[in-house]
Amino acid sequence: MIEFKEFKIADLFTKKTVKGFSKVKEKVVYTKDGYHVFGQNIKYQFPQKVLLDSKFLFEVNPNKPIIGYASSTGSVGMISESFYRSGNNGAFQALIPKFDNYNYRHMLYLLACLRKLFSSKNYTTNINNVPEWIVKLPITSTTGKIDFQYMEDRVKALEQDRVKALDNYLTVTGLDNYELTDSDRKVLSYKPKFSEFKIEDIFKIHKGKRLTKANQIEGNTLFVGSTALNHGETARIGQNPIFKANTITVCYNGSVGETFYQDEPYWASDDINVLTLKDFKLNAEIAEYLCAVLKKAGKKYGYTYKWNVSRMKKSIISLPVTTNKVVDFKYMENYIKAVQKLTIKNVVKYKDEVINKTKEVINIKKL
Repeated sequence: MIEFKEFKIADLFTKKTVKGFSKVKEKVVYTKDGYHVFGQNIKYQFPQKVLLDSKFLFEVNPNKPIIGYASSTGSVGMISESFYRSGNNGAFQALIPKFDNYNYRHMLYLLACLRKLFSSKNYTTNINNVPEWIVKLPITSTTGKIDFQYMEDRVKALEQDRVKALDNYLTVTGLDNYELTDSDRKVLSYKPKFSEFKIEDIFKIHKGKRLTKANQIEGNTLFVGSTALNHGETARIGQNPIFKANTITVCYNGSVGETFYQDEPYWASDDINVLTLKDFKLNAEIAEYLCAVLKKAGKKYGYTYKWNVSRMKKSIISLPVTTNKVVDFKYMENYIKAVQKLTIKNVVKYKDEVINKTKEVINIKKL
């Protein structure tokens, strides 16, 4: 029987503020030999790597990852690379392990514990108190110290379970057939023309409705709030949905710019703008394309310069168009489907490699 013990975050990690660079003063140079920039939500600010003054670089040993979190308390993640941080306030914190003999799997276990803690909080939580939060970890019965071997074995077992589940899922759904068709190749090589549109020309935009935690009742209705996790889900409530499925949610307060497709009816908090297509029926593929476009458009907004409804309506996005200069939603759908096949191909390759390696280990143990 595994024993668990409570630890303060401060007992496990040293908290260090990650000082960022001012977007106004610092000129960003894109280069493959640079480093990624992390934004407010522990996600890449730009897909490309950049090179800045060395004084802005926060160095991380890839073999000794750290935990990072920001002022949006739902935003916590593991960082295993040296990086820059955009924004020169104190909202981005690093948790550096006080223990030496740890690896990637140990940090995955700890990250899962921390995410559970963070998800139980809300945006009003003071992140200065994070070091005082309590986390339960497994300990050895002989020494009473953290059982790192159990943590690693547990993560390994979960990895194997997930790979087996993935193998079954791909087979049942037919997603193991990832070969590109001629149509897929054609859409990937096609270079569409783009036109600029105001967001209000494409979407109807509505603000969510405030519902405090104290007024929420238990139930099954999806509640979308200010978080970068789990497609914006922060709770399941008993109140009736106020927004329909097949819409897009964009956070403008807290986890600013977090954009998700919602495929079921839901309630959105007043931190959320809800977008409904005006002249076309939204589906998962088109939504995925549009979410990427919207996230890019929201990069310049933040906690002190919110992407509210009025600003969002006037924001400009660039979309593919037909020869008649009509938004080409069909191209978006076909493009995402083709890209999904390419992604699935890599997933299947990874899955096969893990399964084959597992078989090798099992055979070795039998000898």
